[in-house]
Amino acid sequence: MGRKKAIAKKKKRSQNRNIWGGLFIVLILYVGVHVISRTEGARTAVVDKISNGTRLPVALESCGATPLLGMRLRGLDFYGVQMPDVRVKFNWFSWLSKETPFVRQLDIRGMEVKFKRVPDSGNWEPLVLHGLGSKLGVVLGLNPVQLQADDGLPKFPAYVINEKTLLQLRRAKVIWHDELDRELAYITDVDTRIKEVAFSDRKALQTVLKCGHIKLGSGHLLRDLQLEVFRIDGYKPALILKMSDSAGEYEGFQTEILWQDLGLHLKALTTL
Repeated sequence: MGRKKAIAKKKKRSQNRNIWGGLFIVLILYVGVHVISRTEGARTAVVDKISNGTRLPVALESCGATPLLGMRLRGLDFYGVQMPDVRVKFNWFSWLSKETPFVRQLDIRGMEVKFKRVPDSGNWEPLVLHGLGSKLGVVLGLNPVQLQADDGLPKFPAYVINEKTLLQLRRAKVIWHDELDRELAYITDVDTRIKEVAFSDRKALQTVLKCGHIKLGSGHLLRDLQLEVFRIDGYKPALILKMSDSAGEYEGFQTEILWQDLGLHLKALTTL
């Protein structure tokens, strides 16, 4: 009996040593990741990856891992885009699904984007963000309803960033210029909050958007615009639940062509 107890105690001590040893190794690896992520080599590797994706020269002041093993980038700058503070969260098991992007969420603070129209094509530089510039341009009345095909333009690989990547913005500013660098429109003090929620018996993507000032392509101005948008899985139309500005609150609507219809609603607000 005593021998069995001694064997059991010895086995338990061995298990405890293995557990503590494993935890110690994990701690060493965790600290190592944080140390390596702050080196010049890591910064250069991140710059190369972003530069290959944007096809543009990229500047980056520093980078490092976050406590939950995301990535924090400081002083990211490439053609027409300044991002002083970027926090990246990853889907570490994205390789299990072709539709799941590696970048799960981008939290960008103080971003400033300056779009400039290309004379010959009408595309928006930087070309890697042409899709975003065009869609927002529709909202502000800068583009025709039918967007130009952009299949040949540079894009971030879909397995890295796609429409499922959640984009959180804090104090962002977006400006559009024509070919002669004249200001056409802008959006300032942009804050977004995007999250997945349960809506009825399906999942939905909720987007809450706040903008301090908006200048439309027509020259009209809006102040303190707020939107709450739902997109429900398997349900094509987007649903605008709330819409208001400094002049008051307006009725929501649903649409299958969100960018175009939102542009028409904003235009209507300025003519009331």
